[in-house]
Amino acid sequence: MAETSSLSQVKMGKALLWTSLLNEPLSILHNLLPIILCKDLGASTLQITLLVTLKPVMALFSFYWSSGLKGRSHKLKSNVIWAGIWMRLPFFLCPWIDSSWFLVLASANYMFFYRAGAPAWLEMLRRTVGEEKRGRAFSLSAALGYAEGVVLSLAMGAALDGNSLLWMWLLPLSSLVGLVSVVMQGRVPVEIETEEGCWVPLKERLIRPWRDSYRLLKERSDFARFQWGFMGAGFGLMLIQAVIPLFMVNTLEVSYLEISAALSIAKALGFVVSSSLWGRWFSELPIFRVASFVFLCTGLFPLLLSFSVFGMVWLYVAYFWYGIAQGGSHLVWNLSGPVFAGKEESSRYTGIGVVLVGLRGGVAPPLGGFLAVSFGYLGVLLMGASLCLFSGLQLLRYIPLPAQNYPRKPI
Repeated sequence: MAETSSLSQVKMGKALLWTSLLNEPLSILHNLLPIILCKDLGASTLQITLLVTLKPVMALFSFYWSSGLKGRSHKLKSNVIWAGIWMRLPFFLCPWIDSSWFLVLASANYMFFYRAGAPAWLEMLRRTVGEEKRGRAFSLSAALGYAEGVVLSLAMGAALDGNSLLWMWLLPLSSLVGLVSVVMQGRVPVEIETEEGCWVPLKERLIRPWRDSYRLLKERSDFARFQWGFMGAGFGLMLIQAVIPLFMVNTLEVSYLEISAALSIAKALGFVVSSSLWGRWFSELPIFRVASFVFLCTGLFPLLLSFSVFGMVWLYVAYFWYGIAQGGSHLVWNLSGPVFAGKEESSRYTGIGVVLVGLRGGVAPPLGGFLAVSFGYLGVLLMGASLCLFSGLQLLRYIPLPAQNYPRKPI
């Protein structure tokens, strides 16, 4: 049994690494989609707002994709594989369809299956990698992916400045590369428990995930408090998402190379240099304390970004700091489910996080676009910063009961 567990852990470690490396090219291009829509397809403010709204809103629907995993461990791997395939398929049509509306829908599809596959993938991670190694393994693989992104993002930015229509071919090529990671994920052995299947009526399938989620939040006040903290900070960050591409294109007039440098060199450098520190803190401190640090760091990003009107150097400073914040956010958001679940199945904990992303995403981006009309881009950036900082301070003051203090090591 120990030998099998060791083999599973090694294969999961390799799959984590290759997933980060092979998914990075498409991730970079997906982050550039708002800029591509603005610069090359003449997208309207409505389309940009819809794009950044649909990204998180699709999590509401992806909730149902993963809601049937409880007690059905034999579906974990197939859930991950099919999500990985479907999220990439529309991008293969880009050479023949250059419509801004098609890219908006392809992005929404990408985010649907990206979120849909997360609970099953993180449950596979929980089952195969010990808790003491989980955080650092996850941080290391993500950091290496970001490091790879430095080179790729600069190369893609320079290529798009030379030929803006290259995205039509880079998107399908990056999708093809990403499909290799699906093969690696499929090779991870997962222990399948004895399960009894039963037929569930459609009405029950629609209602039960929400009922179970409400019951879990009611029973676990510590987990509910954590999610409320993430809701506040996440709302602040999403509030500015519709404003950022418009701010960059209309106010700062950035080129593809400049935004790629901000996203790759600056943001990735911040992510990479901070990942080991976040991984250590995650192993040693309560998750509430780490999350509060993440929210406080995130709150400084919009403030620094607003200084870009005085000089482009602030754009890179802002994204370097954002990378530091993302290094912690990536870890805390993805591993909070397994942390709070303990020895329970983590997919329902992760699923709640996913659906809350969709709930705040349905309101915050369009609200940010609306507020920008009255208060301007800078006004919305300051509002987003305030919400993140407030959530960080509130969570910093929260002291859970000793039995709920995850991870268990003292401060």
